[in-house]
Amino acid sequence: MKKVQHTLAILSLSILSFTAFAKPATEASVEKALKLSDISGTLAQSQQEMRPVYQQQAEDTIKQIFKTSNLNAEQQKAANQIADITASFSNKLISDPKFMQMLKDVYQKTFTEEEVLANIQFLETPIGQSINKKSSKMMSEVMRNSIDMSAQMMQDPATQREINRQIEKTLAPLFEQAQKKP
Repeated sequence: MKKVQHTLAILSLSILSFTAFAKPATEASVEKALKLSDISGTLAQSQQEMRPVYQQQAEDTIKQIFKTSNLNAEQQKAANQIADITASFSNKLISDPKFMQMLKDVYQKTFTEEEVLANIQFLETPIGQSINKKSSKMMSEVMRNSIDMSAQMMQDPATQREINRQIEKTLAPLFEQAQKKP
């Protein structure tokens, strides 16, 4: 019986120490971490780096719509305008205070206070700042390259046929339902 009580006491202490150890991140520490990571600057730089991607996506869209491999002057102008619209919308999104609050909320839900404080300590060092800046550039490049790879994949006729087949299969029941309704 004493062994059971001893085991329960150790288990209770372990659980209590874990909960004390894994405190939720505080709003103040999250704000400090985001400030040190220069999240606003990172987002702004990411937007600048994404501009060519928006341009390429707009051009690819126009090419697909008009089934052409080269854009004429009017189509190029339209692609430029679409890229501008996309960039403008994206800039508007990241400058919205609700967006920053969403980032804070996700950060707070993801990390414990101990993890946030460790990140702050790391970001306060020159090497931490260097890694933070390089990580941001790396992620932008990964995004840009993955979008390029996706666009190349979509240019493959077999891939296009397979995607279209799957989309048609998915939408077919919806079209059938819509036709049955008076």
